[in-house]
Amino acid sequence: MTPERTRQTLKTETTAAGKFAIVGILATLTHAAVAGGLLETGQLSAFPANICGFLVAFFVSFGGHYFWSFAHLRQQGTAMKSMTRFLVIALSGFALNSTVLALWLGFTPWPDLIGLMFSIAIVPALTFLGARLWAFSHRTAET
Repeated sequence: MTPERTRQTLKTETTAAGKFAIVGILATLTHAAVAGGLLETGQLSAFPANICGFLVAFFVSFGGHYFWSFAHLRQQGTAMKSMTRFLVIALSGFALNSTVLALWLGFTPWPDLIGLMFSIAIVPALTFLGARLWAFSHRTAET
């Protein structure tokens, strides 16, 4: 790989990571606002509120990553494949998030809302790796 190609690849990947962070922050804030709002208004307890927040945030996240963060990887006809793969990653992250929340609720005397926000915050780095390396990557050898 030439030095110019290496520089261009680094720039592309750095830009994608920055965009991923912005979309991730928006999705995380969406998750937190929906879940926190449902919990704090008494409409739902922590776990159902967390599920609702996750579902709304999933569509914010997928749309942002598919059309913006990883647009340079997008190929014709890959939307459903990307969405399915991203859903697997998101569900894995949600399982981790829910496990942390369950441990928080079961073993700490601290407020549920703090546990909910903590559990939401721990997943983004793992999601980036899975999204970049698998969900939105559609190399010919992978199909």
